[in-house]
Amino acid sequence: MNEERIQEIKNAIQEMVQLIFQSGEQITPELELLVSQALEHAANRIIQLRTEESPVEGMTPISPTEPPLNESMPSSNIHSFGYDPENERLLVKFQGQYPQENGPVYGYGGVPENIFELFKKGAIPARTDGKNKWGKWWKGKVPSLGASLYTLIKNGGYPYQKLS
Repeated sequence: MNEERIQEIKNAIQEMVQLIFQSGEQITPELELLVSQALEHAANRIIQLRTEESPVEGMTPISPTEPPLNESMPSSNIHSFGYDPENERLLVKFQGQYPQENGPVYGYGGVPENIFELFKKGAIPARTDGKNKWGKWWKGKVPSLGASLYTLIKNGGYPYQKLS
């Protein structure tokens, strides 16, 4: 199982780097630093996965009340999110059934602040085209919270749990 997660991390890194270069935009020093930090974290995560039985083992349970879900930007996938840097916890509330806003909330543990900052900016471009009741997206769209969540958080192998 850990080897699968390690391969997912490697694939996510490769995809992130390819998307950055394919965008054709100037790489700012800030983005370069964030990518460097993300790569360092990914390398550390791979080392951790190779030396432990289960990445979820020892994870402190995530409380559905902390951090508050107050960060948001227009997204066809994500309603809101919150981050607790002290405990490296990310909460994500997904869009509900239109027009309600009561989608599920997931908690992700062990998410470092530099990865959260990339996610928060929607730094990873969308990989597909589509639309739903909440919005429209296209390949290469930036910012994209959905693509950033999938690439940085889900493919990053962070332990998670459904909270509601």
